[in-house]
Amino acid sequence: MIFLRDPSAYHGEKNKRPFFEGWYHKLVTGDGQSLAIIPGIYRSGFNNNQTAFIMIFDGDKGDVFYERFEVQQFSCSTSSYSLHIGSNYFSSEKIILDIESETLTIKGQVTADNLKPWPVTLFEPGCMGWYAYVPTMECFHGILSMDHSLDGEIEFNGSNYDFVGGRGYIEKDWGHNFPENWIWAQSNHFSTNDLSITASLATIPWKNTSFAGFIVGLYYKSNFYRFTTYRNAVTKEIHYDSNKFYWQLKQKDLMLDLTIEKGHKAGLLYAPDKIDMVPRVHEYLDGNIYLKLYDHKGTILEDQTTSAAVEMIGDVGKLINMAR
Repeated sequence: MIFLRDPSAYHGEKNKRPFFEGWYHKLVTGDGQSLAIIPGIYRSGFNNNQTAFIMIFDGDKGDVFYERFEVQQFSCSTSSYSLHIGSNYFSSEKIILDIESETLTIKGQVTADNLKPWPVTLFEPGCMGWYAYVPTMECFHGILSMDHSLDGEIEFNGSNYDFVGGRGYIEKDWGHNFPENWIWAQSNHFSTNDLSITASLATIPWKNTSFAGFIVGLYYKSNFYRFTTYRNAVTKEIHYDSNKFYWQLKQKDLMLDLTIEKGHKAGLLYAPDKIDMVPRVHEYLDGNIYLKLYDHKGTILEDQTTSAAVEMIGDVGKLINMAR
């Protein structure tokens, strides 16, 4: 019997190693200030090291703060996303922050409303499709909300972030390790209202080889368009230089053109390594995305943004060649 599990819930209750799980919240104020807040847990497979953590990325300044907690301070539901780390709380609908350390003082509460999660069904349990049922996958991925409204405020190292009228996005990763190489981009800040996109291309180990797997979701005016490996979408054209990535995808009669470009101010995020979480992921919150969705009848949607989260990690050239 196949057991359908909420991707947002905690998956590490069996204390397996190596293991990591992190929930990524992107919060943007009404005037464009951006924060990424990532709570999670890590267990090394090479030593006894284990830690809970909360990571804060200030997209405007490029500063990253990584706060460690004892694993005994970590408590998360295995049936839904309801996470406590010390006096901090996280769910899809609410964040409560209360941290005061030598380098970081952050306090406040933000709520989310009208969430738009990637649909979860028995045959397609979230954004990974049937791959979610393969226990040997290196890294699992979940998209908890493509877009939602925000309310509340956060006091962060002397600055006030007012999220009344802001927008948010939530995703997560869990498993043994991050992919070797990947490109990822996301934004829900376009000139067109009610528009959000998330796009990822990564090296996926598979038995004794590997392949370039991809997940692209586009939410537009209550319609959800999916271009994914498991839905047999096809890469028609793909190019990359050190800063810019062009990708053309085909899903049945639909075509999607994407141009993704790095921003100007990167933060160095922590990611799981063999013995600890280490700073190794350059992320931008001021990246660029141009997109065009069309079919044989003409253009359905065309827009662009300069407020995108963007990562291009590892040997991207090798990844692009694999995807061709």
